[in-house]
Amino acid sequence: MLAISAICAGHAFAQTKPPAAAPPAPAAPATDPVFEAAKAAAATMGVEDFASIQQDLIWTGDLNSLPSGEMGKRSYDAIRAFQKRIKAKETGIFTPPQRITLAQHAAKFTARYGFETITERGITLGYPAKLTTVRTEGKNGPHFATSKNDVTLDILAIPAEKESFEALFTRLKTERPGRKVTYSLLRPDFLVVAGSNDGKSFYLRFVKTDADSRGFALGWDPALSPGFDRVSIAMASSMKLADSGRGAAAEAPPIAKPADKPAPAPEPPKPAGPPVPLPSGASTAAKTGLGTLVSLNGDILTYAGLVAGCETVTLQGGATAKVIGGDLGNDVALVRASPPPGPTPLAWRQPALTQGESVALLSGPTPLATTVTALTGGNDDSRRVSLGAGAPGALIDKDGALAGLAAANGDATALKGLFVTAFLRASGVAPPERGGDPSKAAVTLTCAPKS
Repeated sequence: MLAISAICAGHAFAQTKPPAAAPPAPAAPATDPVFEAAKAAAATMGVEDFASIQQDLIWTGDLNSLPSGEMGKRSYDAIRAFQKRIKAKETGIFTPPQRITLAQHAAKFTARYGFETITERGITLGYPAKLTTVRTEGKNGPHFATSKNDVTLDILAIPAEKESFEALFTRLKTERPGRKVTYSLLRPDFLVVAGSNDGKSFYLRFVKTDADSRGFALGWDPALSPGFDRVSIAMASSMKLADSGRGAAAEAPPIAKPADKPAPAPEPPKPAGPPVPLPSGASTAAKTGLGTLVSLNGDILTYAGLVAGCETVTLQGGATAKVIGGDLGNDVALVRASPPPGPTPLAWRQPALTQGESVALLSGPTPLATTVTALTGGNDDSRRVSLGAGAPGALIDKDGALAGLAAANGDATALKGLFVTAFLRASGVAPPERGGDPSKAAVTLTCAPKS
């Protein structure tokens, strides 16, 4: 009885013991101030601007996911990787000259593959036109290939009554001897399958519509990797439904990082002045030319060769404008008038121009219509596009937005909009919230250099 009482007493005593202290809560993960700063900087740029950076990072091989327009860890690491390669400080934030350098490096790869836009079977996408020059017609769409057949591309539309979207995914992800799937993803409106088939790498992407499944199948010899791998992601990021323009946003499969390094890029536009240096031996006679209003603050885009040697220029009507700076190598300059000479600056275009796109030149009271004939200028100059016609003035797209600056000498080329707007941003110019009538944005300038 005593033993039982002792046991019970001991049990009661045990029950009255204070509970053990709870383990301390795990410490919150430390934030990375450098990443947070880069994230904040990306947010101030706007979705379209940052997405264009991501697109270029795909082409340089530093990013293997589709553009989202938002800063994430992958984009942060990609920016730092590119900065490291060009021997810049790894901040995760591009300076304006670095942004131009990125675009120049990316342009080398788009030019290498002849990346152009095509619309087939209800989708619009970019593809390596320089390589896939052999075309044949298939039952569900065109087939493209290189002369060696080491790159193949099929653009397809598969009717829903023939094969449902889900059944297509099941078929495409099925493995068999010689076929290995390394990545597959099914979402309600798109699918992705990647892997290898009989020794050739492949990437398949389709979007779902009410009537069919539309997409592309890209295949390539692994010997072309890792350099060619970026083409699949660039194609995926460019693909959209042609009849609605709805982008096909999705994840991309992880692929190897390229080991090759782009060749040194041309010197990017850098504001210098005032005055912009007058080239040795240049005439000191007065010069008159065109400028274009690009902000509500009176900022006017013009040519460095036109304003060289002047601290101020004279506008039509006698008003003066101050030369802010210019870059003779790219023949681009900025002057600022106060008050502004007009209320209708041009909007700034964000996406890159595409081959065959309709554009116009602000070379007079009536814009001169033309088209983009090539995505590089003479001698494969990646800073410029080639045009069907030439005349001095701003290059505008069909919506009247600034898309570049045509050559001052009338050559049928234009400095790409990306380089123009990067120069403007580096000079402290912000784009207007909306653009006005392009025909009212043109300004005539006169510079009388000091002898």
